Amino acid sequence: MSSTTSIPVIRRALGAQWENLHEIVQRHYAITPGESSRMVIRGNMSEVYHSHIAKLFLLPGRLFGALVPYKGRNIPTEVRNWTTAQDQRAMFWHRTLRFPGRSPVIFQSRMEHRRHDEIIEFVKFGMGIRMRISVEDSALIFRSIGYVWKIGGAALLIPNWLILGDAEIIEKGLSESEFFIDFNIIHPLFGKTFSYTGIFSIIEEGDTC
Repeated sequence: MSSTTSIPVIRRALGAQWENLHEIVQRHYAITPGESSRMVIRGNMSEVYHSHIAKLFLLPGRLFGALVPYKGRNIPTEVRNWTTAQDQRAMFWHRTLRFPGRSPVIFQSRMEHRRHDEIIEFVKFGMGIRMRISVEDSALIFRSIGYVWKIGGAALLIPNWLILGDAEIIEKGLSESEFFIDFNIIHPLFGKTFSYTGIFSIIEEGDTC
């Protein structure tokens, strides 16, 4: 049975700012932990980029189930989001990028509200990125404030600069049916280390039953 007090992860973190989001972005994040629901978006990454310095992090990143190891343009991409009746906290992600001539790249994670305007997105082995979110000109903005690695009962905090740098994600509505995603990681010494951009549409939404 779903919780009557549960609300979507992003809506909980944004509070009153949620009402200022573009309608298509609200729809993307409307699924609610504690309920069996799904959301599928599909589109093309116009560019997926990583710098030479970022290559040092690609192998360990893939071990944790994060990052995308290839560069490319016009990459067909599908993102599946869902929530379950059994989990009152998380929104789940399953991203599939199809680079020509290569096996599909899968990137899975779970996103939870932490406190106030902060969310955390976990990949494998307890590694997570902490982000503050806000609404600016009807767009949803994620800005990283560091990483955390949960090992047993301990939590190791890792600053942005020790990995790839400061991450920012912008998700902006373009119309009633399309939205734009722009993701950049900028290191204070090495400049842009990783980025992708793309336009997506919602193709499925509803209960998972």
